[in-house]
Amino acid sequence: MTGTIAPDTPPEAPEPQPVPLMRALMPLIMVVAVVGMVVLMFVSGMGRNPMSFMFPLMMVFSTVGMMVSGGAGNKDMAPARKDYQRHLSSIRRAVAKAARMQRESAQFIHPRPGTLWQLGAMGRACERRKGDPDFLQLRIGVATQQPATPVTPPAIPAPEKLDPVSAVALREVIRSARQVEGVPFAIDVSAFEIIALTGDTAAQGLARAMVAQAAALHHPKDCLIAVVGDGWEWLKWTPHHGHPAVTDACGSARLRAATCAQLTELLTAIDTLPAAVLIVLADSSGQLDVTELTPIFDAAGSETSVVLLTVVEAQSTLWEAAVNHGIALVVSTTAVHAETASGREEIGVPDQLSPAEAEVLGRSLARFEVPTSADDSVKTSEDPVMEELGLYPPPTTLRYRPRSGSARLRIPVGADDGGAPVYLDFKESAEGGMGPHGLCVGATGSGKSEFLRTTVVGLAATHSPDQLNFVLVDFKGGATFLGLDQLPHVSAVITNLEQELILVNRMEDALRGEMTRRQEQLRAAGNFAGVSDYEQARRAGQIDAPPMPALLIVVDEFSELLSARPEFAELFVAIGRLGRSLHMHLLLASQRLEEGRLRGLESHLSYRIGLKTFSVAESRSVLGVPDAYHLPAIPGIGYIKSAAAEPVRFRSAYVSGPVVRPQPVDGAAAGAEQGLQGQVAAVAEFTAENWTREAFGASSSDGGMVDPPVQTSEQTVLGAVVAAVSHVPTRAHRVWLPPLPEAIELQSDEQLPRQRLTGVIGLVDKPLFQRQDPLRIDLRTTGGHVAIVGAPRSGKTTAARTAVLALADGISARDLHFYIVDCGAGGLSDLAELPHVASVAHRGDGELIRRTLGFLRREVSRREQLFRTNGWLSSEAARAAGQPDSVLVIDGWGAFKTEFPALSDDVQALVADGLAVGIHVLLTAHRWTDMRPAVRDLIGTRIELRQAESMDSMIDRKAAELVPESPGRGVAPGGFAMLVALTGAADTKRIVETVPHGEQAPKLQLLPRRIDIARLPRPAAAARGAIAVGLEEAGLGAVIFHPDKDRHLLIFGSAGSGRTAALRGIVHQLRYSQSDSKFVVIDYRRGLMEAVPQERLAGYAGSAAVATPMLAELAEVLKARLPQPDITPAQLKARNWWSGPTINVIVDDYDLVAGSRGNPLQPLAEVIAHAADIGLNIFFARRISGALRSLHDPVMGAVKDQGASVFVMDGTRDDGPILGVKPCEQPPGRGYWVAHGQSPQIVQLGWLDTAGDQEDS
Repeated sequence: MTGTIAPDTPPEAPEPQPVPLMRALMPLIMVVAVVGMVVLMFVSGMGRNPMSFMFPLMMVFSTVGMMVSGGAGNKDMAPARKDYQRHLSSIRRAVAKAARMQRESAQFIHPRPGTLWQLGAMGRACERRKGDPDFLQLRIGVATQQPATPVTPPAIPAPEKLDPVSAVALREVIRSARQVEGVPFAIDVSAFEIIALTGDTAAQGLARAMVAQAAALHHPKDCLIAVVGDGWEWLKWTPHHGHPAVTDACGSARLRAATCAQLTELLTAIDTLPAAVLIVLADSSGQLDVTELTPIFDAAGSETSVVLLTVVEAQSTLWEAAVNHGIALVVSTTAVHAETASGREEIGVPDQLSPAEAEVLGRSLARFEVPTSADDSVKTSEDPVMEELGLYPPPTTLRYRPRSGSARLRIPVGADDGGAPVYLDFKESAEGGMGPHGLCVGATGSGKSEFLRTTVVGLAATHSPDQLNFVLVDFKGGATFLGLDQLPHVSAVITNLEQELILVNRMEDALRGEMTRRQEQLRAAGNFAGVSDYEQARRAGQIDAPPMPALLIVVDEFSELLSARPEFAELFVAIGRLGRSLHMHLLLASQRLEEGRLRGLESHLSYRIGLKTFSVAESRSVLGVPDAYHLPAIPGIGYIKSAAAEPVRFRSAYVSGPVVRPQPVDGAAAGAEQGLQGQVAAVAEFTAENWTREAFGASSSDGGMVDPPVQTSEQTVLGAVVAAVSHVPTRAHRVWLPPLPEAIELQSDEQLPRQRLTGVIGLVDKPLFQRQDPLRIDLRTTGGHVAIVGAPRSGKTTAARTAVLALADGISARDLHFYIVDCGAGGLSDLAELPHVASVAHRGDGELIRRTLGFLRREVSRREQLFRTNGWLSSEAARAAGQPDSVLVIDGWGAFKTEFPALSDDVQALVADGLAVGIHVLLTAHRWTDMRPAVRDLIGTRIELRQAESMDSMIDRKAAELVPESPGRGVAPGGFAMLVALTGAADTKRIVETVPHGEQAPKLQLLPRRIDIARLPRPAAAARGAIAVGLEEAGLGAVIFHPDKDRHLLIFGSAGSGRTAALRGIVHQLRYSQSDSKFVVIDYRRGLMEAVPQERLAGYAGSAAVATPMLAELAEVLKARLPQPDITPAQLKARNWWSGPTINVIVDDYDLVAGSRGNPLQPLAEVIAHAADIGLNIFFARRISGALRSLHDPVMGAVKDQGASVFVMDGTRDDGPILGVKPCEQPPGRGYWVAHGQSPQIVQLGWLDTAGDQEDS
């Protein structure tokens, strides 16, 4: 039952009637009247009688009744609703009947496997023949399907006017009729080379059911069933399992073998293979090498469908092959799923057939005879189309002749009922043609793909590449144009767009680019109006320009293409509009023609080709008549219609079959020997191991089976044409370049000379311009800083290493230096082998990272001074003078900011100031927002890989949506796709080998763990009294302490940090810088007993008992130095009102000195503020634990308030920040030096090598 079920339109709701003014005012008048009457009665005294309220109440009730009823103008909807519900009941019955008929019809075509044995009694056994529409369609179960007779919603002009109750009921009827449950579901097995099932017993039952259908419903002349392995014994009763040419003692030999090679030998012994060969693989391991069946597939050709059916374990070799190239079914007792590369999809409930039922079916088919090879003969009739094209037979070499006038772009594509050729002319109507654009529609099995192949082959055989080129597009798969890519005419073969929709946009760009290219070429050659004028002038010698051949764009399954990308219709319309002048022709093909798909394009389609269609409506849409629907189910038969002409019926030529030579061919091949020689062996169990060559009547001495004579060439007409034009030197212009691959290697741009700070790191895909350009980075100008941004696993680290290698390739290590900070997973470690690399620091190398940033900060200052000194006006001038460029590479900017927040400001300063002096920064980050605008805005080279969200893109958000998941893929400026080269250790080694021996960037030096204090640089002579206490990390320069300026020093550190050794070194330096100074040493742990010689020692205290009176006496001495009121300003300036040595108070373990019993240093608190006037310097060292608290005691606080320098050594974050410095783990003698008014810097103090250093605190 076909057609549609069309319910009536629901009744309309009554329209609201306009309310007269008097009716609207009546309630108000009534209320006023009632109120007035009540007032009047109370005033007149009548209000005492209850009966007086009767009339007012009656007026009130009357008013309310009028307002509620709304008048008598409303229509009663009840009768109309009842009538419409009765109508919907009849629609429901019609829907149920249509569903039942659809189910019964499908079950008649595809019976239940358990009833197949009954077909013999019904006269239906082996009824299907080659050419039948249901040939090789095997049922696999029942499923929910679309109705064959759908319910078509009625036309509703204004839904808001409908009665809501009826409209809802109609909606429910339409919703319930959208699907039909329990309909048999079948697959066309000829479309698949491998069918794999998995699922234990359920899969075995479904496999038996499918093989049973092949045997019960298909004629043995058209379908053979072969078995590789053991089992499937019930097939021995079926004629489909018998060999057409070889017999044994029991009759026809069984098509059974132990190996694929043996089966291949059996099948190749058949003169002419039937329409289908179903091979059942009994081995369930699934590890068969599919290439063993290649000879069978190759020998079968397009006329024979060879299908391998097997039950295997999932994840086996055959299972993977079925997932990728066939169909893979996961079977359970309740459901069957189809597995593809993208996942699983449920189909329905699987069929099952038990071994006993299969045995019954096999025995019921035993009465049919096995057909022999002599039943049919090979037909060798001439093809008028091939003869017209000069391809009967195809020549070994095609020589083109220029086709002009009416012969240009005109070829025969088939023959009419009388055998006369039917032509398809692609020229426009003004030139007497049918084109330039057309449409071809044909259902599955109608021969549409073969017609398209015939058209392309016919044009390629008659037109040279200088006259005609092709762009062949197959939205699904690529079988339609298989083998045609070898034609020199083909500009592009674009297939499998359904699986990779990103290629659709790329194809659109390529075709638009071709239109632009042709227009620009016409304009450059002389502003020609069209290709016709251009070619005429070129042939006349008026212009010296290359040929511009016509371009035929064939798009198969264009309807599905437009379903996936509706906006693609705009390109077809543009080609339809400009194609006449640009000689760009469209041939759109599809299985179905949906209404609305050709909107805007119909007026450009001047010819229509209709093969057999799915419905009358589609035939009318294509041809204007229903004739295409009524065509027989024979591939290649259709109608061709141009303009207002009547449709012409034709049968398409066939170019995918073997080449037929015009000589007589015998009818049948000789069979193999019949019978056995000698005694018949005893009957054994039916297994694959029992097969021997002798069992087929061939002795070991006669060479085996007799080979059948070859009737035709194994080469197809299509292959013959491709081979015949392979000598043509001219090749079509490449409209379509291959998409970017999964990965590319690092290559230099050989078209440009190698220059410093430039490099090629990948490819940029520009299909609009029909080229792929190198992805270059250039750090010489505004692009001097680089940012590589991408989501996790997008290839940021690889891109960074590729950029480093590309910049270093071919450049001297004296001219380019890299400083690498790897905060990732160590992907840049091997770059340390490059001579250009000065340092590679990892996330845990805090010391090296600080050293790197400190060095580069100082390098900026140093280079700025060089620019001023040498008069360099630009970085180019500095490079010309031999100044190297430096590149700071930070992989993992987010992790860097988290681990080293204080250093992020240094990076920002390098980004702002470094470019002008040849210092560049390369950063990688997860997203652009990880960078401050102050950093991001100064980065000129931006490499954007795949983003976590397309909204994060700063280049092109729309293009970012299309970036694939592959590492290294991203978006280049302009929205073009790009791919960064994949580099590895081999690239690093290659570049290292190209660098001349001895060239090496200066390695970055770290602070030594121990510095001999005697090796410290001496302060300048002008810095009288200053001492060098250590080396700073940033520039490895000396740290100078000025006692007369800095006065005091506070040292904090944990046990073992080297506090005492630090004091000892400072005392040593002070002894030689201050010849007249004295030392007062407070040393409770006896660590400084020998630090000061006796002649310089003013006092030594190892306990509080000694320290208290000594320091009290010192306080009195110092107080005596305080200026008195009679001191003149001149004396104050010269500081000569007192005489005596400078006093250096050295206190070790201050935390012990300032204990709970009192602080012996308390007397000095009064004079610390006047230390500069009285010659006092204080040096304290204490444990870092509790340091914050100690800064608030009177003595320590007074020292801090005088701007004392602070040295924070080893500690933990729990010790809290000290003057803004957060303590951290440090080696002995190292810490943060905080001088008054200066930023903290890492310093390694000088070490005085004396006995007992290892025990110093």
